[in-house]
This record gives sequence, structure tokens and C-alpha cells, in this order.
Amino acid sequence: MLTEHRYTWGRAYRDGEVVCGRVHVTIGRDARLGLARHERLYVAARFLERLHPALRTELTALVRRRGAAARRVAERMEPIELVFDDVHLGHQRIIARVEPPQLRRGELREIEFGLREPKRAP
Repeated sequence: MLTEHRYTWGRAYRDGEVVCGRVHVTIGRDARLGLARHERLYVAARFLERLHPALRTELTALVRRRGAAARRVAERMEPIELVFDDVHLGHQRIIARVEPPQLRRGELREIEFGLREPKRAP
């Protein structure tokens, strides 16, 4: 159950190169009990314009697969860096991995991908 939604526009980068010129970013908070603070934050993205061919290929492969196969594709993808301005938090820079989408119908630009921070080394 998401209690708060904020929407903003941003750009996606890899290695300092723009891989998507216009990203629709959704930020939300999950109100379920038992979640740690970092687990409550929900970030999702729709990649809309000027999509780099390599990222387009990866996202298409991610949409076409389900279950464990989709998770393996997502793990092989390099993280992306999202840069956007949030109304409440100001200028934000998030490095995240793309997760398989929940809904897979429609054009690639209509599909919302979850984002999560990469696992940190111990």
C-alpha cells in the first residue's frame, strides 16, 4: 500500500553518458508494517525519449521474460544513474538497478520499471 506519490522528470546515465534523455520518475512510500526505512522507499521509472539502443535492447529483453529468467536478465544489467529534481528533497542523484516490470503490456515507453539500489559489499 503506497501512501504517497510524487512524480518528476529526469535523465538516466551510465558511465557519464546519457542513456535516456527523458525519464518519468515515480517516488512513493510504502506504509506496510515491518519494513525498514530504506525498504519503504519505492522508486520506479518509465524511459520515454532518446533511449540509447543498448538500454532499449536490455529493457526489451527484460520485458519479454518472466520469473527467474527476468531476474537473471535484471542482475546482468549495469546500474543506471538517475538525475532529477524532487519537490521535497531538491536535486537528487540515484544509482540503481532496473527490476523486471509488474505489467508488461504496451509499448516500452508505457512500461514502469522498479528501481533498487545495488547490493553493497560487506
